[in-house]
Amino acid sequence: MPEKKRPRRRLAPGDRRDELLKLGSEIFGRRPYDEVRIEEVAERAGVSRALMYHYFPDKRAFFTEVVRTGAAQLFEATDTPMEPGQPFFDRVRVGVLAYLQYHEQHPHESLAAHVGLGRSDPMLRWADEADNARQMQRILDVIHDVVPALPELVERDLKTVIYGWLAFTLELCRQRIIDPSLDAGNLADACAHALLDALGRVSGIPDLLASAVAAENR
Repeated sequence: MPEKKRPRRRLAPGDRRDELLKLGSEIFGRRPYDEVRIEEVAERAGVSRALMYHYFPDKRAFFTEVVRTGAAQLFEATDTPMEPGQPFFDRVRVGVLAYLQYHEQHPHESLAAHVGLGRSDPMLRWADEADNARQMQRILDVIHDVVPALPELVERDLKTVIYGWLAFTLELCRQRIIDPSLDAGNLADACAHALLDALGRVSGIPDLLASAVAAENR
């Protein structure tokens, strides 16, 4: 059954661009990149092909912006308020639950980055790496709340572990999009324990951090 074309509406430039990106996430989340034509997106949005190219120079740039916008929205959605003195484990768990909830509420945006070009495209890989860096820094800031100053090599190793954990967590979220029957609480527990266990195994971490991680990872 052909997808319904949207009626033409007059919108401010920013609103029109947002509408096109939302529509793009729906389309790329359902079908592989190579099967999508940018003319099709324009037709479904009820705009001219020229207007579509005014906002995005080509399909690759459009797809990359769809993924980048989704990543920015995800970062904002997972910026969960923390209570004073909240344990590290609970902070991680709450963040993972917010992560899972976002993917549940925006499955097309989440799947768009996993089809078509995926992470083999240089432009998309750059956007993906920028988002991972922001997520990594957020977790590292929590560690710095426990130990403000870390040896250079220890901080390097912690960053590496966190990047690996982010990939692990993203895959669990993707699996839950595929199978919504997976329990979000159980996945959040698994992710939080996995991070604390991995951090505790980094060689040379200060005793204060090692004790904090061990005490909470039970």
